[in-house]
Amino acid sequence: MQIGKKRDQVTLEWWQKGDRTDSGATPEGWQPGGKVWAEVEQLRGRTLFAAQEANAETTARIRMRYRADIAAATGKTLRLRHGGMTYQLEGRPIDLGGRRTELELMCHEWV
Repeated sequence: MQIGKKRDQVTLEWWQKGDRTDSGATPEGWQPGGKVWAEVEQLRGRTLFAAQEANAETTARIRMRYRADIAAATGKTLRLRHGGMTYQLEGRPIDLGGRRTELELMCHEWV
C-alpha cells in the first residue's frame, strides 16, 4: 500500500435510524461518520438518454486503509462524499491481499 496516493479526503455517511419520537415515528437518514484519507480514481463516465431525459453516471474506485466497519458495509448502509459527488457502493468492499491493510470500494455516483 502506498500511503502517498491516499491524498483525497472522503466523508463517510452511514444510514441510521434515529430515536423514537413522541408520535411513535422512527426517523431514518444519512448521518456523518467522519473523514478518511483515500485514493479516488474515476474509471468512466457516461450519459444515458432514456425517455428523452439525460442522466449522467460516473463509476469510481476508492482505495483506503482497512477498517472493519467499512469492510462489513453495503451500499444500503454506507455512502461516500468526495469533491461535491456522492458515491454508493456496488457490492461489498474488497480486502486487497487478504491482509486487512487496504480496502477497495467500487462505487457509482449517487443519483
